[in-house]
Amino acid sequence: MDSLRGLAAATVLIHHFLFIFTGLWWLEMLNYTPLRIFKAGHEAVIFFFVLSGFVLSLPFYAQGAKVRISHFLIKRVCRIYIPYIAAVACALLTYLAFYREGSMPGYSSFFTDVWSFPLTPGLIGDHLLLLGSFKDYALDPVLWSLCIELRISLIFPFLMTFIIRFGWKTSLALGLLLSGLALLLNHLIRPANPLPISSNLYFTLHYMAFFIIGALLAKHKAGLIARIMRLSVSMKYVLLATGLMIYTYAGIADAVLKRLFKAEGIWLSLLSDWGIAAGVCVLISTSLASPKISGVLEIHSIHFLGNISYSLYLYHCIALFASVYAFHNVLPLWATLIIALAASILLSVLSYKYVEKPAIALGKRWTSRRAGRLTETKEAV
Repeated sequence: MDSLRGLAAATVLIHHFLFIFTGLWWLEMLNYTPLRIFKAGHEAVIFFFVLSGFVLSLPFYAQGAKVRISHFLIKRVCRIYIPYIAAVACALLTYLAFYREGSMPGYSSFFTDVWSFPLTPGLIGDHLLLLGSFKDYALDPVLWSLCIELRISLIFPFLMTFIIRFGWKTSLALGLLLSGLALLLNHLIRPANPLPISSNLYFTLHYMAFFIIGALLAKHKAGLIARIMRLSVSMKYVLLATGLMIYTYAGIADAVLKRLFKAEGIWLSLLSDWGIAAGVCVLISTSLASPKISGVLEIHSIHFLGNISYSLYLYHCIALFASVYAFHNVLPLWATLIIALAASILLSVLSYKYVEKPAIALGKRWTSRRAGRLTETKEAV
């Protein structure tokens, strides 16, 4: 699972390294070729959400296990929020050190919009509190998904109570209902930022559906793996190819529908997300059921990506923007991108070693102490 997360983080990096450019026709053409999977950035975010639901649900299914909600929340906040805050601080420092006002021809609005906002106490406070919809792309454009992840983590134990009690059809219906409710609230209340790829509070409900899907996948993994194992080798390859195709191309379904049928609306993007999630489920299931795929995922370089995946996700845009501003009109663009890639990996390794691992250890230490105090209290009674 870590290796899958690492590969997904790498595609987000490639996506953003290409997304800073504008007017390159071949980048648009990549969307309609199999190479699209290597730059499928939003697809990777849906992958993260499904994978989070899968992994976070496993302790709730363990026989005889009783997950303490307070312990779950403490560990989750330490795991996600502490590295997040460190990344926000790094983004602030690099913004102050490297950002220069002025025209940057040849770069997309994605590049020119980030770091273009004044640093106000309100903006910094929004990034710390993660309440409501705010300019989550002002410092680091990936932070919106971490806002979603943290919000859903706070209520995930209660979601698991529902999923454990009811069948998969009822739980899946809840996910569909949440997506529909997100669309309805966004239409009726019209928030300042109405786009799904944002910290929009209503679309948190939509992304919650993919945590539910991940938890359902974990709940029924034994049966799914058994069914896949009974398939012939050729059918396993067909299933894997189908999953890759759905995952790769579902993300452009909204664009295709808009062109073919003149359809429009945010509902198309939400529908595409469900298609991506279906592809993710196939890919996770086949990975678990195939020793060959598992063997590939255990390759050292891929496993290394998995270890640093969260930090790589947090820091690659910071490294990219700092490198472009620092070496604009100084080095060739290809050299700048190589420096940005090296800086992304270096920052990720440092963050993993000195921020992530200590944060995880802190969460375990706090919860173990709390558990120890509860045990002592019970013994005293």
